[in-house]
Amino acid sequence: MSEPAQAVLGQDVVQRIATLRVRARRAVEGVRSGIHRSPHRGASVIFAEHRDYRPGDDLRLLDWRAFARNDRYTIKHFEQETHLRAHLIFDVSPSMAYDGGVAATHKRDYAATLLAAMAFILLGQGDAVGVHAIGSGVLETLPARARPGQLDAILRLLGNPPESDGATSLQHALTACAERVGRRGLVVIASDLLDYEAAALEPLTRLRALGHDVIVFHVLHPDELDFPFEQRSRFVDPEGDASLDTDAEAIRHAYLSRLTDFIVSCRQRCTAAGARYVLARTDVPVQQVVSAVLAGRGG
Repeated sequence: MSEPAQAVLGQDVVQRIATLRVRARRAVEGVRSGIHRSPHRGASVIFAEHRDYRPGDDLRLLDWRAFARNDRYTIKHFEQETHLRAHLIFDVSPSMAYDGGVAATHKRDYAATLLAAMAFILLGQGDAVGVHAIGSGVLETLPARARPGQLDAILRLLGNPPESDGATSLQHALTACAERVGRRGLVVIASDLLDYEAAALEPLTRLRALGHDVIVFHVLHPDELDFPFEQRSRFVDPEGDASLDTDAEAIRHAYLSRLTDFIVSCRQRCTAAGARYVLARTDVPVQQVVSAVLAGRGG
């Protein structure tokens, strides 16, 4: 594996995810024959249905056994299988830079490794993969391709993302992504979803309407989830000028209550849009999170 790959996707993760495979839950429209079910019909290995013969149909698809039973000419329809186009959406907004003083739990780095793991699996099974780095909008895009060298290109972007100094605008960024991702495929989002606008996740509905299978990794740090602070502290807004000097113990209950409401709201909005929601704590091994979502388990 090249040096950029090692920086974002460690060998320990590679070894644990090497046998995993991604199958889109919905029919996808791909760039060539592959392992995913396609919305188009054609000769393939997966039988779909019978229909009456019509002049011009391929005679090789006649079901002679059905003719022997029913004295009717019927055609066997099959579902094509197809490789898909996958689009990885990487939130690089300032709030994703938190690590609580522990580099191994850095939110943006963790999100990068999550997406790198997905790219490794998808490219390994022949799918085309691209990346969109987002903040207040789309900051950088790597088109979805399955060519040699694509993994290194993806890992370079994930390991050295563009700077984002504006406040997160998920609605604007995800809407822009929806306009770029084209035909149906797989969209994987890694973000802390820290945007309190009511319409922040509405673009998920549009992505699903376009036929995409959508996975949302909700990346949060243990400090955000557990609020371990015990003394007077200063809390600073990473995406603005606001700060708060307060006794952490005095606000713990209210904070955790609001956080629970936020997580429940994010999960409900994602599932209502038809997306798979996965809570991804940055102190949980990446391979465990990826394995869970590919096995159909949420967070």
